[in-house]
Amino acid sequence: MQNRNLKRLAMMMAVTFAMMPLPVMTDALAAKSPLRQTVTAVPTMQAPVDRAGVAINGKMVSAIDPLLINGKYFVPFKQMATILDYDDIRYNYSTKTYTATDGSYTVRVTIGGSRAMKGDEAVNIEPPRFLNGTTYLSLDSVSSVFNVFAYFKSENGSVQVQMPARLYHVQTGDTLYEVAKAHHTTVEAVRSANGLRSDMLMVGQDLRLPAEALTRETEPARGSTAPAPTAPQGTATPAQSSAALAKAQAIITTGKKYMGVPYKFGAKPSEAPRRMDCSSFLQYIFKKHGITLPRDSRQQSREGTYVSKSNLKPGDLVFFKYPERYSDGRVGHVGMYIGNGQMLHTVPKTGVTITNMMKSKYWTRNYLYGRRVIR
Repeated sequence: MQNRNLKRLAMMMAVTFAMMPLPVMTDALAAKSPLRQTVTAVPTMQAPVDRAGVAINGKMVSAIDPLLINGKYFVPFKQMATILDYDDIRYNYSTKTYTATDGSYTVRVTIGGSRAMKGDEAVNIEPPRFLNGTTYLSLDSVSSVFNVFAYFKSENGSVQVQMPARLYHVQTGDTLYEVAKAHHTTVEAVRSANGLRSDMLMVGQDLRLPAEALTRETEPARGSTAPAPTAPQGTATPAQSSAALAKAQAIITTGKKYMGVPYKFGAKPSEAPRRMDCSSFLQYIFKKHGITLPRDSRQQSREGTYVSKSNLKPGDLVFFKYPERYSDGRVGHVGMYIGNGQMLHTVPKTGVTITNMMKSKYWTRNYLYGRRVIR
């Protein structure tokens, strides 16, 4: 009788266990990626979360379907990128890598990778997860990749986004030097902003970012990930030939034909000339005259040769910070100098327009450097 009861109990336990829901398991993809990450299979404890509103600087702009994975909130990468105006999104099946641009920077994240690229700078992230046919990125990683501060507000079940970021959530592998470098400032500025007495950081620690005036991207040296001085010693401004001047005038004439064309963050190249952002506008009109420019303004800032502000000539590219959107002092805008202190460019409010950059306090304050690409 005792053996029969034990067998019956064992059968009941087996049936009960078989009916229990098992935690969702996912094998992180171990494909070779440009971010050089080796990934192992990781068990994922996944919990349902109600659909959440997304607020940028307190204003509700959209909604999203987050997941709670191992105690952290994750959101669909493509959906979040689009909400943040990174509309030009592409996927490389061989490397499992997404690229997305808002016209200023291009970011890259690889499924399962613990490093992402913001422009040509590597940042540490929580590895993106591929679940139910969708790639998810943690809110902490969203913050690191897109230069925002994103978090889940449990009081009303919403995703809150601070843009530009004023705080940075420390990720695994971060050092004070890397945080300062990624935000184009100094270790001393980060240390001072947070009253730090040492360079030790704790994962999950929130750092105050230095004031915008203390961040500034210097001119990148072409073909190198290391920045060069803004005005390299001994660098002579290249002379502009008569042929180059003629080509510049032709490009300017073409650009003026699109005055008033609406602006769109991260516009796809295929949308030109109906909708363009600052870099796709210049890419489009330069291409019409046989000059190929990269897609985003940061990439364009690597082209050609440095030119001082006092020696700008028509056709030169001019680069600026965009502090209303980015707190890391990055190249955030590009225009084309057309002479007499004016530039031809496109901005959200007016679309393609002409602005006197020399008389504007805003553009003077945020000017970074110029590059000559017409030879």
